[in-house]
Amino acid sequence: MTRIPLVVLAALTFSAEAMTFQTRMEDVQWQVEGDQFACRLTQSVAGYGEASFVRRAGEHPQFELTAWDNPMRPGPAQVFNDPPPWRPGTAAQSVGQIVVGAGTYTMMAPYEQADRMLAGLASGLQPTIMRGSQVGGDPVRVVISSVGYQKARLDFQQCISGLLPISASQAAQSIISFGAGGSNLSADAKTRLDAILQYINADESLSGIILDGHSDNQGNRLDNRELSRQRALAVRDYLTEQGVDENLFTMRFHGDSYPVASNRTAEGRAANRRVMVRLQHD
Repeated sequence: MTRIPLVVLAALTFSAEAMTFQTRMEDVQWQVEGDQFACRLTQSVAGYGEASFVRRAGEHPQFELTAWDNPMRPGPAQVFNDPPPWRPGTAAQSVGQIVVGAGTYTMMAPYEQADRMLAGLASGLQPTIMRGSQVGGDPVRVVISSVGYQKARLDFQQCISGLLPISASQAAQSIISFGAGGSNLSADAKTRLDAILQYINADESLSGIILDGHSDNQGNRLDNRELSRQRALAVRDYLTEQGVDENLFTMRFHGDSYPVASNRTAEGRAANRRVMVRLQHD
């Protein structure tokens, strides 16, 4: 059984006195929009602003709340999944605290809270944010309606199914690892490159690809530099074989000059045997 903090129970007790922002049931509308990079599920909250669940490629969902003129004062807000009026006797579920910021961009909740809010909507509950007002400190209550969510959920999931497998930040800087003394691409390395390739093909702003080859410190420096070159070439050749323009590549070979871990351990040496793939944009 979910325990609700006393502060949330107090908020529920005095909710009738709160300044409440909620779209009327007959006016509730969900919007789903997105592409290969991100999907957004949005509900307009009458008189307040917009509540959005955002799922970006390669990342967990997040919750964002924006206000046209935010009446909440900055600081921690209580968030809970509240039962609608037509479900009397159902207990509210605590989601946790989310920090309210200043300005129109009210708050962003990480995936743990976002997942709980989405689960609440799926079970017919209404995610609710409560925080004192900037003037007088009276409670301000923002309610996200669950009306029509099940249909919107299907559309949102369909959009998510078309997302790229990795995020922009993951694609922009990716590490391809290699075995000791070799430059052959492993199955895991090819899987990672396939994910990067999907991003390259979808990213119209891509202007260049930098490959930095590295090695551990086993052997002499000249051999290690050549090994780092072969590793960078292996990555380039794999991507060009999949149709990537060879003119996009800039390659650099560093040998064992820039370790990211200690070469005194097997784990450290494995981390140092790598090619860093960096995507550049206009």
